[in-house]
Amino acid sequence: MKNGSDLLAAFPEVMEQIRNTEPVIQAITNFVTVNDCANIILAAGASPTMAHEVAEVAEVASVVQGLVMNMGTMGDLDAMLVAGKAANAAGVPIVLDPVAVSATALRREGGRKLLEHLKFSVIRGNTSEIKHLAVGSGATRGVDAAEEDKITEENYRAFGYMAREFARKTGAVIAVSGVIDIIASADRVFALRNGDAMMSRITGSGCMLTALLGAFCGGNPDRILEAAVCAVALMGVSGEMAREKTDAQGGGTLTFRTNLVDAVSLMDAQTLMERTHLEELDLPEKATRASMKLYAITDRTWLGNRTLHDVTEEVLAAGATFLQIREKELDEAAFLAEAKDLAALAKQYHVPFVVNDHIEIALACGADGVHVGQSDIVGKDVRAMIGPDKILGISANTVETAIKAQQSGADYIGVGAVFHTDTKKDAQSLTNAELLAICKAVTIPVVAIGGINEGNVMQLKGSGVDGISVISAIFAKENPGEATRELLRKVGEMLEE
Repeated sequence: MKNGSDLLAAFPEVMEQIRNTEPVIQAITNFVTVNDCANIILAAGASPTMAHEVAEVAEVASVVQGLVMNMGTMGDLDAMLVAGKAANAAGVPIVLDPVAVSATALRREGGRKLLEHLKFSVIRGNTSEIKHLAVGSGATRGVDAAEEDKITEENYRAFGYMAREFARKTGAVIAVSGVIDIIASADRVFALRNGDAMMSRITGSGCMLTALLGAFCGGNPDRILEAAVCAVALMGVSGEMAREKTDAQGGGTLTFRTNLVDAVSLMDAQTLMERTHLEELDLPEKATRASMKLYAITDRTWLGNRTLHDVTEEVLAAGATFLQIREKELDEAAFLAEAKDLAALAKQYHVPFVVNDHIEIALACGADGVHVGQSDIVGKDVRAMIGPDKILGISANTVETAIKAQQSGADYIGVGAVFHTDTKKDAQSLTNAELLAICKAVTIPVVAIGGINEGNVMQLKGSGVDGISVISAIFAKENPGEATRELLRKVGEMLEE
């Protein structure tokens, strides 16, 4: 298991950089906590400016070293958009706190606009807020995360996958606050176990963390991940030390808040490193956009005298990027035997391998995951059945079902039918506009399926899909390997901008 030792080793330099450079941080923040945010920025060694009037924010944002946006006060949305565009143009890091983003239509639309128009260095929120932005779900209780969204020892790895995918989609470092904090970049994910329950008993501890992230990113613009991990660790350890001091004083929540800011201002790097409980999560790669390029689905009806093993190996050797076994005519014992064989073969070629529909067989054969239809997830928590590390693919044919699939824990979506197919004769074909709407509605990879062959694949250009899924276009060919190479060539052309 990784331990993130290189991130811990970076703490002294990250902290020293802030105190040496004293970056100016613009905070457009919640009016309830504006004073706390200003004080925590000062405690970190930075300098705050709370400019938030539309007429001046662009001018300020273009000369500061960091910008913090807090959606607690929605009247500042226009100012955030104006300031954010100026900060992006000037290369100034921006930290977003999407306070209660799922609670009202106003906040949902505001969050959408900010993500659509601005590039963020860090997005920090509680579990419900990040879930809403990442997958379109997530409940709230006021500004707090809903009980059903809480991070636990049982589900924290699943939150790690979600945060990593959201980081890849946005280009931001994602910080998810909870009993266990998750910090994710596009390729690294950390769990941090620091903090104290009393932090939830004062107004604005989350807002203060966001402001602290702004200070650390402003002082370390070229080391955003290190800055984010250090800031989250600093807040958690400071919370623990503040609680110890408060208890010794016999104080309450107001005393705790003062001690929290004191702890941040007095923290030395050695103490922070010693008290930080950091775990780097070793999360296997699952369904990536690259792996969707040519998704091959087996069908033994086309094999003739050849074995499924031999034909599939030819296809994998020719470059297929993903493999699914879909053998509906086999009994369970024969299906399991074939699945075990193909699982080993796919591992040999370093290609993800999933089983169609049969969750028990997917688990028994050592597959990387399972692909299910919409009807298969009704009344089932497939993600809970297979665990956080297995691949879950779900079929969809509308924006609504695609969003539902992602909310159900899907790692990728199979969308179709895009053309008429004999495999599913009653399926209605989707237009490129419909495909594009689906792709824009989710953050996970999308693979097109249904009637695709070398003659029509180019018609999918501009549809937003990450690749194609085929059966007969490979397995019905006299030379499956050659057919695979030709499809790969054409998919490459289709995906070119």
